[in-house]
Amino acid sequence: MHQPLNEGRAVEKVELLNRDLLQLHSSINHDAAALVAETAIAYTSELAKVYKITGSPRQHNLLVNLGIRQRGLCFHWTDDLLKKMQSLKSAHFDFHSAVAHRDSDLREHSSVVVTFKGAPFASGIVLDGWRYSGDLYWARVKEDSYEWTPRYAKQPTK
Repeated sequence: MHQPLNEGRAVEKVELLNRDLLQLHSSINHDAAALVAETAIAYTSELAKVYKITGSPRQHNLLVNLGIRQRGLCFHWTDDLLKKMQSLKSAHFDFHSAVAHRDSDLREHSSVVVTFKGAPFASGIVLDGWRYSGDLYWARVKEDSYEWTPRYAKQPTK
């Protein structure tokens, strides 16, 4: 079963994500970064409850694919978190849907990327709720183990 973050750990994670968001650009307002950090961490934990997460991401995927659970695949996490983050209407940040291993049946993965407003996608931070079953993971796009691209970017024709 999903274990919600205790209050102390949640506060620590918000502070760490806030710090990383502020490093995206020197003109980012501290309150704007704090709002994004708080929202991302709290909403990811909330989604784990809504999705009824009971084990690892792959175990939960199996439950969804068998019809036992309705939602909780990585693209559900991405779509729901992206919608929540975009609802903040931030003047400092852009939020993007991202994909790694596009069109790979077993490896395709999606997540949210946050960038400074107008900055290149590759300069952003990945926000991944799926990877640790509702305990938000984040890393710089260039430093993550996945190679991220915009999920809805036009694909070259073959």
